[in-house]
Amino acid sequence: MRTPHGAGGSARRAFPGLGGRRLVGLTAAALVAVSAAACSSSPSTAGPGAASGGSASGAAGGSGCAANATPLTFWGWSAGYDLVVKEFNKTHPDVCVKLQNAGATTAEYVKLNDALKAGDGAPDVAQLEYFEVPSFEITKNLVDLSQYGVASSRADIAPAAWSQVSQGSALYAMPVDLGPLALYYNSKQFSAAGLTVPTTWDQFATAADKLHTADANAAITNFDPESTQDVLALMQQYGAFPFTYSGGTSVGINFTGAAQTAFANYWQGLIDKKEVTTASDFSPAQWANLDSGANAARLSPAWGPVGMQLSVKKTIGDWRAAPMPQAQAGQNLAGNWGGSTLAVVKGSKHAKQAAEFAQWFGGSADAWKILSGPVAGAFPGYVPLLNSPDFQNTTLPISSDDKSNAVFADAAQHLAQTQWPPIMTAALTQWTSTFAGVTKGTETLPQAFQAFQKQLSDYAKAQGFTVTAS
Repeated sequence: MRTPHGAGGSARRAFPGLGGRRLVGLTAAALVAVSAAACSSSPSTAGPGAASGGSASGAAGGSGCAANATPLTFWGWSAGYDLVVKEFNKTHPDVCVKLQNAGATTAEYVKLNDALKAGDGAPDVAQLEYFEVPSFEITKNLVDLSQYGVASSRADIAPAAWSQVSQGSALYAMPVDLGPLALYYNSKQFSAAGLTVPTTWDQFATAADKLHTADANAAITNFDPESTQDVLALMQQYGAFPFTYSGGTSVGINFTGAAQTAFANYWQGLIDKKEVTTASDFSPAQWANLDSGANAARLSPAWGPVGMQLSVKKTIGDWRAAPMPQAQAGQNLAGNWGGSTLAVVKGSKHAKQAAEFAQWFGGSADAWKILSGPVAGAFPGYVPLLNSPDFQNTTLPISSDDKSNAVFADAAQHLAQTQWPPIMTAALTQWTSTFAGVTKGTETLPQAFQAFQKQLSDYAKAQGFTVTAS
């Protein structure tokens, strides 16, 4: 997903999945900032604050349609979506899709929820991040796409993407892009320090210690405690993802179990020894650290390298991709940071055509030729493209002749399974204030996990959910 500047909106209103309540004490600007920080960037941007494509007026993608074409309204904000819509309209003359940018992430979700409550003004199709799908599903505001044959695309979609939008045989959105993680490291710095690319987290800690012992100004990577989706993606890859949800009113929230505690202790140990930095993701400090050798590696989502190469200068050509270190030797698990889906909204008068559009958008070579191109720059959840030699052999100046896409493509098909609960808006909102003390050094990551466990569990119970700790 791309988050544009000025992604405002009435963020202090009620959110889907929150029972009409909201967390107290947050301004609209603060809430939008939280959502922006949690949202992924495309490879064509430097971070969540970069400008997106799309059409604020709704005219893009809607012109040139036949007068008798079935009209569809599509709310989306990501770069290049207008080009994909134009291609669909050109090749599907019986349907006319009009793209409207109703705001990015939280701003769109607020407007969509308001329109659904009012019973007027909702689009036929809406872009939703994976973690937001359950919040609209639980209020029965998403159309089950399986009734329109969209499940026929399942074999072409990365399993972890499909699992995040389905419950049993029901399918509540069409997956589009993903953000699988890889270890993106400075090959010259690793070589100069005598570091072997680590394959386990124990080896990673050993490498961090060796690097910092040789150079007190060097840390192996950055770990931003306040970056919600970053931390959750790392927990996912570590086998410590804290949520379980399979529909209904029971949710699992577990930040204090054995795996979660081991994860927190691991990173707190590196923080205490100053073997990782804690700069804000996408900040000038983070880019400076990566370019100066203060950080030797980045735990990067697939969309990260292109944006990163816009922000570093000295180390262009030095970076290489490797699979993420594993909690246990021999594993091959990846985590995911970011990605969007297309959902058909309840009340659409043309749900069949809307489902056709969503399926084509996320599951066709014609759409992905544009989505993965230089304007949109989305990283595919579309398996035929992930497996394509041309895609895997693509190179970037930041990595010289390294085939980084091949590493990220493999990671996309080995993502640990996740189940997002329908309370993620509240989780994203609360996270920053709870974890700020870890950045400041006034609390530890295990302490923040304990506090967040109670805060989010109490919140979920107040919304009528039954909470389990597993």
